[in-house]
Amino acid sequence: MRPTRILALTGVSLSLLGTANADIETSIGVGYTSDYVFRGANNGADLFDASIDVSGSGNSFDWAAGLWLASFDGGNELDIYGSASKSLSDNLDLTVGVTSYSYFGGLNDDNDLEPYVSIGTSLAGLSVGLGAYYNESGGAGDHDFYYELTVGHSMELGGLGTLGLSAVLGHFDEDNGNVDTYYGLSAGLSIAVSDSITVTPHISHIIDGEDGDETFAGVKVGFDF
Repeated sequence: MRPTRILALTGVSLSLLGTANADIETSIGVGYTSDYVFRGANNGADLFDASIDVSGSGNSFDWAAGLWLASFDGGNELDIYGSASKSLSDNLDLTVGVTSYSYFGGLNDDNDLEPYVSIGTSLAGLSVGLGAYYNESGGAGDHDFYYELTVGHSMELGGLGTLGLSAVLGHFDEDNGNVDTYYGLSAGLSIAVSDSITVTPHISHIIDGEDGDETFAGVKVGFDF
């Protein structure tokens, strides 16, 4: 699956339990989404997921690592990922990382390894990211490279909560000479039920994905301590 930390079209990632110790932060997340849609392809219905993330900083670098466990109609998936980021300027960040994908209990039992590089910036109140992902193992599809452009924006709606909006353009460069491009839109509203509980319903729509246009939705509940 991973990794994207703005409102993701594969399902919103939300930290449900967070702790901070010096420059190290840890978060645990759980959620449900009606369909597991990843990079324009529907992998199955009824996605239940949980994640653990650890991040920190030091020596002018930021780093992050974690795992994501998912169960859905079609199988199970475990992703383990790590990354390091560095600010190139006041408004430009460079990130390099790698994700290991493991699939089990379904039709696909492959293990894939995907290194990537991305840059991020802010323009006119928008968070903009551009990444290139290399299909090192070859098990995830015919493509060698996957490219992704993301744009995100959040706004406070007073007592209603915080509205997060995002858009994505994904492009596969396939070995067989075909080109597969999809577009997606997503929205989520984070509602603070109390000082420690946040409920976030979300909805996403994919345009020209592998399985055609489709809409999927879910809800997250966050507990902060």
